[in-house]
Amino acid sequence: MSSQITKEELTRIKGSFQAKYGYEMDEWTAVILTELNDRFGSFSQTVQQSTKEVGHAAQLIKGQVHAVHFKDNLQAFSFGLGKFLIPSLVVLIGVFFTAHFVGQSEKYETISEFVNRYPNFDAFRQMIEVAEIRELKSQKYLILRPAANIKSIEVGKEYQYLKEENVVVVPLGSDNQ
Repeated sequence: MSSQITKEELTRIKGSFQAKYGYEMDEWTAVILTELNDRFGSFSQTVQQSTKEVGHAAQLIKGQVHAVHFKDNLQAFSFGLGKFLIPSLVVLIGVFFTAHFVGQSEKYETISEFVNRYPNFDAFRQMIEVAEIRELKSQKYLILRPAANIKSIEVGKEYQYLKEENVVVVPLGSDNQ
């Protein structure tokens, strides 16, 4: 036990209990009641001290928080716009740059895959740039004419027919590139 209890105190406790409730209390119950009273007394002081500290902290928080009241919704919107406009624009621009970068990287991958699949593609580049394409009956055709001068065949415009091999020869690029 935390404190010594005398016979006189036990008698007082038993007497006040009997006067209040009309029942007689034994000595052990009086001792336990005294011990509980001592422990709850210190617990009560701890609770009161904690309550004071919480109240003090609440007063500090109230002093630091400033409530903002607006006359109408437009004023509140203007305040929010002024406060969050720049961060919102930064995020929006970042999203656009990211979307553009992803789109460009997908285009690059598609072109890279095409070039890797067709390694001779580069040889056709000049012809593709100047070639005439015509659509006849929902089908696309490359239009070429017989070369008038064999020494100066136009790339993507003219061809030469070789009779001995029975083939059409189409130049893919000129020598003066």
